[in-house]
Amino acid sequence: MYQINQQNCVCCHNCAMECPMQAIDYLGSKYQIDPDKCVECGLCARVCHTCSIHDVDNPEPAIPHEPVVKRADVVVCGGGSGIVAAVRAAQKGKRVILVEKADKLGGNTDYAHAYFPVYTKWHEAAGMPDVREKAVEHYLNATDHVLDEDVVRTAVYGCGEFFDWLCSFGTADSVYHLVNLGDADAHGPIYGPGLLDFPTRIRDNLLCRDDAIGPGWGGTYVKYTMLDAIRDEKLPVEILTGTAARHLLLEDGKIAGVVCEDRGGEVRIEAPAVILATGGFGKSDEKIREFAPWFFEGETEIHRFSVPTDTGDGIDMLRELGVEPNPERLFISMFGPKHHPFSNVLADMALEPDVPQFNLNGERWSNEADGLFGMTAVIAQQPKEVSWAIQSRDGFRAVADRFLSNPAFASKAYLYETWEDELREEAAYPVEPPVMIADTLGELAEKCGMPAEAFIESVKRYNESAASGHDGQFGKPAQFLVPIGGQGPYYAILGKRFSEASLGGLMVDGQCRVLRGDGSFIPGLYGVGDATSAMHRRGRLAVISELTWAMASAYTSGANAADYADAL
Repeated sequence: MYQINQQNCVCCHNCAMECPMQAIDYLGSKYQIDPDKCVECGLCARVCHTCSIHDVDNPEPAIPHEPVVKRADVVVCGGGSGIVAAVRAAQKGKRVILVEKADKLGGNTDYAHAYFPVYTKWHEAAGMPDVREKAVEHYLNATDHVLDEDVVRTAVYGCGEFFDWLCSFGTADSVYHLVNLGDADAHGPIYGPGLLDFPTRIRDNLLCRDDAIGPGWGGTYVKYTMLDAIRDEKLPVEILTGTAARHLLLEDGKIAGVVCEDRGGEVRIEAPAVILATGGFGKSDEKIREFAPWFFEGETEIHRFSVPTDTGDGIDMLRELGVEPNPERLFISMFGPKHHPFSNVLADMALEPDVPQFNLNGERWSNEADGLFGMTAVIAQQPKEVSWAIQSRDGFRAVADRFLSNPAFASKAYLYETWEDELREEAAYPVEPPVMIADTLGELAEKCGMPAEAFIESVKRYNESAASGHDGQFGKPAQFLVPIGGQGPYYAILGKRFSEASLGGLMVDGQCRVLRGDGSFIPGLYGVGDATSAMHRRGRLAVISELTWAMASAYTSGANAADYADAL
């Protein structure tokens, strides 16, 4: 009998969309398998990227073995972005062993949509200006120069160099599109006049009707491209899945390898260079309590999208060497209200500024035009940290029509055409439905667990604000003050807090070498992606996206680790 480990499930919808018997659906806020519908074909376990589905009647036995000793030039710990480092080092002639804690490669990279190179050969061919130095300056200024300039330069230049290299594998032009942003320079994670867009999934989760969390997007594409390169170029890369890196080996203060553990026992890998691509710590309750105890203070469980192997193994290994993480350079994400882990179409619609939000007291609680990031701090102060986004059918239809008429959403227009079906489907969930539908406001309030009289009064006050064009409560601009219509049906979409990841731990320099607390580097040790504190600050979003840094740092560290091994 197949079961889903709900603690590990990130709710990516992959198993539910692929199941031929439609035996998998939400029960409460997690996916579960209906044993009465399941025919035990095992497809769900094969498509689950987090290895969260198992046949509990036939567990895989652990076969004990004597300690194993292997040798390599470079060891890569982590098979998400780490596979980029492995291929890069192997192309430079190094023998590489990649160890991955999970039974499958991918990690959080499999759930990342895109990365954003500032300038590539594609930009050059399109006649776009090279603004990389301007981008470096912008990112440093945006972070008050807290980030290291060499590290920022590695991110900006390295991501573009990575993409040019990726194109050499021959398929990038079929899946990426360079979008000219014209005069509207997009600052933030996207900078400059051109955006490399990855508009649709490939290979994985193709049946998914939801454009939310992967797999199948840019991170998945990179993973498969690297695996194809290992096969096609016969690169000297040995991959050990189900193998967790536990301890770093040092000789005379230099890296000498890593001690790992698989189901059967110890695997010791001797190598002069080790790359830590072990991910963040979003699935470690212990570390989150240490660095962000407020994370667990609410009444409603926070959905976490981190893969189950994200337990901060890089932090543990560095602590054994006496190197502590800097709490000011860790980021524990928390956002809300968001309609997760349910339909992203409804999540988009619920966060439109003309859809008012109400708490469980039946009161409007925020300026909805502040958006997700603006409302995040306030949602934590609401009863049970939840909110209902409420509009009439006509109000939500207007929102959907706006998405459908927006050229930027043309590739996924089919999703917004089915918004009413999505609402009805989620309203029919047998336990804790995340959508409520009612013909009257009073009935809707009762379904949502709000006092009807207070809610109706709040709606009346809001509609009066809309009629006058002045929001005396929260100051929402007049163009977003759309009244809740006087005629049903009315819809309520649940929003809660969620966390995408908890990131950081290893300080690195511009060459991606891991640093000690005094700023000196550990010879032979490199850090990659979410495991590092390169882009992160306490309580602040990274100005350079996680996958952008992951690709840049993996590409850079793979080359540098190979060169270091060569020099020895």
